[in-house]
Amino acid sequence: ALLHVTARLYNTAQIPDRVKETALRVATGALITGGVDVHWRNCDVAELCAISPARGELVIRIVRSRGVVHGTTALVLGEAFIDTRKRTGVLATVFVDRVELLADLSETDSALLLGRAIAHEIGHLLLGTNAHSVSGLMRAHWTTGDIRRHARADWQLTGEDAAAIRRRLR
Repeated sequence: ALLHVTARLYNTAQIPDRVKETALRVATGALITGGVDVHWRNCDVAELCAISPARGELVIRIVRSRGVVHGTTALVLGEAFIDTRKRTGVLATVFVDRVELLADLSETDSALLLGRAIAHEIGHLLLGTNAHSVSGLMRAHWTTGDIRRHARADWQLTGEDAAAIRRRLR
């Protein structure tokens, strides 16, 4: 059985609708393979988000960072705010300028990589942890080679991650 999740998307970086729609399709596809069906609430339309988020509703912000780190440091594409004591979280941020830079370095579509980054951060919220897996969507490091390869298993929840999400949300 699918787990149904609602996520509010705040596009504060004002990415074009075409990019946003592609990214949300990619994120939805990545998560549905793990049994998670995301319903998106577009908060660019103020009336859709005029009330406080419902219990269990997730909030995803797409922003531009205040600067991109160059050098040997891995590019952090997003962050999920997790209460590690309670193992809960509802807010994640994805840095679209960093996604665009890594997409350029990887010679891949930025909307595709943005969708994967959104799915990864939602994964953290659903798992209730900032820990990473060894493989799959929830791994810590995405190399330019990984991104270019487009191996399906690299961009889906592993069976273990999907099972952990089901256990938490049942």
